[in-house]
Amino acid sequence: MLARAVRRELERRGHDVIALDRAALDVTDARAVDSVVRGERPDVVVQCAAYTRVDDAETEESEAHRVNAEATRHVALACRAVGARFIYPSTDYVFDGAATSPYRPDSPTNPLGAYGRSKLAGEAAAREAGDYLVVRTSWLYGAGGRNFVATILERARAGQPLRVVVDQRGSPTWTGSLAEILAGLMERGAPAGTYHATNRGETTWHGLAVEALRLAGIDAEVAPVTTAEFPRPARRPAYSVLDCSATEAVVGPIAGWREALAAAMGEGV
Repeated sequence: MLARAVRRELERRGHDVIALDRAALDVTDARAVDSVVRGERPDVVVQCAAYTRVDDAETEESEAHRVNAEATRHVALACRAVGARFIYPSTDYVFDGAATSPYRPDSPTNPLGAYGRSKLAGEAAAREAGDYLVVRTSWLYGAGGRNFVATILERARAGQPLRVVVDQRGSPTWTGSLAEILAGLMERGAPAGTYHATNRGETTWHGLAVEALRLAGIDAEVAPVTTAEFPRPARRPAYSVLDCSATEAVVGPIAGWREALAAAMGEGV
């Protein structure tokens, strides 16, 4: 989902892009990764390959760690060997959600579940590249993959009942917006380090569902429920708003989440 948006954005900006899917490169194969990176000698590598099945990770933590951390180290070390900048998209799930104000890049981490632990380990691995950008985002949606917005619209159009959590707060982020931010950080030579990148503003999952239905012109009731009423195998952060001020200092103002949602739906999420 993210890789498609990144590829499109970088090509739109005139960059030469080599996009490798899983069939072309298994990132868990250290030798294959080293061979490809040394052969292509890229200026920048964006690591979009990831294990993202949050609930499944609770019973498949070793696999999540293998993809999100061990494979990330393979890519990071290969980048270090050829002097390439390494960009690693990460997640709000590295935080526990106990905060009441936006998390800064240097805020203490404390993941609640296996997925968050695997991504936090991936962040540590990414730093081994030397020249790295760890870019945390949240509540990602976009064309090309299963996501909350697409699911809500699909269920509403099918006349299915909608029950959505109202006590988790975050910043919905369109893959198109994130791709623009990643490209901006890359082109403007952002100093190595950790950044946060989400669309501006915050809402609940319920608020996101209501706005998506409004934009789609669908008249459907969305019943608010609590996290306790909608249990999932993996615990979610109750609050995962990220402070993106350091990122905006490099790339300029980031679009608000409502504006981004409208643009995404105009392109067919």
